[in-house]
Amino acid sequence: MAARGLRGKIMDKDDLWIVDHFSELVTKYAGKYVAVVNETLVAVGDSGKEVESKARGIEPNKMPSVLRVPREEDMACLL
Repeated sequence: MAARGLRGKIMDKDDLWIVDHFSELVTKYAGKYVAVVNETLVAVGDSGKEVESKARGIEPNKMPSVLRVPREEDMACLL
């Protein structure tokens, strides 16, 4: 059975890569947007549009997984 995210979306390999590397992403890129393509971090920036554009420039035939990496204080609200 395929893994599903919080919104019921089937998670692809890039989404699973984000889950596996989440702690590292929070440590290094808190508050930034990141884009992952083919299980590789390909772009980091201040907006989702910026990192999606960079990622599509690298791999135009694949939709990147884009995420705003939460800051630790953002996650405190979730607990």
